[in-house]
Amino acid sequence: MSAPLVSLACLPAIALTSYALGRPIVRGFGVGRGDALTSAVWSVAVGLVAAGLTLTGLGLLGLLYAPWIGVGTLLACFGGIGQLVAACDPTRRRVVSNDWPRGPLDHEPDAPWPEPPTWLKRGAMILAALACAGSLVTALAPPTAGDALCYHLELPKAFLADHALGHLPDSENSTYPLLVEMWFLWGLALDGGVAAQLVHWGLGMLLILASVVLATPIVERPWAWIVGAIVALVPGVTNQMTAPLNDVALAAFTTLALAAWWRGTVGGESRRWFVLAGVAGGAALSTKYLAALFAVAVGVAAAWSIVCDRRRCRVIVEGTAVVLTVALSVSGVWYLRAARHRGNPVYPFFSEVLGSDAAGAHETLPESKSPLGRNPVGLATAAWHVTMHPERFGGRGHQLGALFLAAVPGIVLTRRLRGLGMISATALAYCVAWYLLRQNVRFLLPVVPSLAVIVVWVWMEMSRFPRLARWMAGGAFAMILAVGAAVPVLRCRHQLAVAAGFETRDAYLARHEPTWQAAQVCNELFGPGAHLLSQDHRAYHFRCRVTRESVYRRRTRYDERIADPATVAHALAQAGFTHVLLAENLSDRGIQYDPTLSRLVDAQSAAGQCDSLVRLVEYRFADADGALRRYRLLWLRYEP
Repeated sequence: MSAPLVSLACLPAIALTSYALGRPIVRGFGVGRGDALTSAVWSVAVGLVAAGLTLTGLGLLGLLYAPWIGVGTLLACFGGIGQLVAACDPTRRRVVSNDWPRGPLDHEPDAPWPEPPTWLKRGAMILAALACAGSLVTALAPPTAGDALCYHLELPKAFLADHALGHLPDSENSTYPLLVEMWFLWGLALDGGVAAQLVHWGLGMLLILASVVLATPIVERPWAWIVGAIVALVPGVTNQMTAPLNDVALAAFTTLALAAWWRGTVGGESRRWFVLAGVAGGAALSTKYLAALFAVAVGVAAAWSIVCDRRRCRVIVEGTAVVLTVALSVSGVWYLRAARHRGNPVYPFFSEVLGSDAAGAHETLPESKSPLGRNPVGLATAAWHVTMHPERFGGRGHQLGALFLAAVPGIVLTRRLRGLGMISATALAYCVAWYLLRQNVRFLLPVVPSLAVIVVWVWMEMSRFPRLARWMAGGAFAMILAVGAAVPVLRCRHQLAVAAGFETRDAYLARHEPTWQAAQVCNELFGPGAHLLSQDHRAYHFRCRVTRESVYRRRTRYDERIADPATVAHALAQAGFTHVLLAENLSDRGIQYDPTLSRLVDAQSAAGQCDSLVRLVEYRFADADGALRRYRLLWLRYEP
């Protein structure tokens, strides 16, 4: 029962270490004074970036050693505790007015507007707490998400084993921006996969608090907490918080970048906010290429702001220069690394223009990534389809829920609010770009906080509606929020036993992870010395080196050089492989595997040459997606 507690303890250790690193920087910029929440959120965020860059530097120097990372975390953690105690000391606080700047409205509402009703505030916070608790229980189970086991956790595991941030030619993800994976590496060094998974849950909490920071100068703090609660109740957010992925992390840092940009432009506050916007923007660019799309959306909104008010031109131009300089300084290492190894800084995208390794080149705008097409009718109906049919856009697990669509009619009835226009324009520009590029619902998470602010403004304006309309709308919104809380609570029931320590993690993985049985056999018999060629992309649980067959085939065309079926094992052994893992989907559901390697191995067996192919284990696995998979682990017993 101690394993979940150990993993859970790693999360506050990482948060306190980040706070210790970021607090002096934030205090030096003098931002967030008089607002403990804003200061704490920015301290943790900036500290995370600093820690990630430090781990990146150690990786480039070949100095990634788990004991060093553990000792450094422990020392910095005590520093973070000391800084936190000092920050909470009332005798050392500076009293600064909390009157946020607010300019004239087209139709001035009563100011300051009343606080949210007690029932609304308490109800929203209780539902948000339930959703976060449910996602935490799920995050305490061993990671089983496919993308995590083949990329987000596998790469940090490989880097930590090699003590260096090396280039893996047969992993097309190894030259992506990997700042979040550096944080996962941090969790792996302290404890293991569950601690790494909890890092992303913590980044989800950072997103929720960043949404409060974004909303505070626009709708004031009491209503800003409602904004944070709405973000916490988005099913796609709570689902992402349960797995070591990177979309929630991206949303957290794009939200912070937008919040700092708002303070420097619309809010008219210190231009030091532009530096923090650059830091957050650089972290977003170091997380996912999609951050560049968000930057373009902010640029479009800024250009529109200049058209509407030319007096802002100088501030916006100067701010843009600062933000770009800082952001590129923070994120540049990842793009330079990709350019060095792949010949393309944004590999594998735009390969047709920039050129790159053909083995992993992707079509930038494939039709398969645009279920609605790219036409005005599809754009006009996109909100409806994304809400009602999320399975067409990446799966129901990442859905945004019905709240934002339900609030659309109320938007046309509300008055204009200073500051809301900029984030609304940013969200609209981003959604249009999303529609034109890749229509995946999880790629919309960066605009969820902005949409939540708009929804809260609609709620605030509902006080002017007739009572019947107000109660009907309120009831509908309440049911939607309740559903948002119920989804993560119900989802965690399968992980409750392992999260509480009543079920071992090995037993849980045996029931939920398709490659676990093969990994156990390979690890016990051969250990790190093996080299596995695998048709399944999930490689995290294997202690040996794993090469994806699909990527290796694209790079080498090995199958085209095997003329005699009897020589398959010989050819693979000569290439350095000791084992192969064959994966077949026996149903029409779920991921289908390319049959090339299975066909070659079966051809050698049919030719009567079975001595060099020793079957170690064969089993079938009924996966959660309804697929029935067949796995065969073979030893290439070849003696030259």
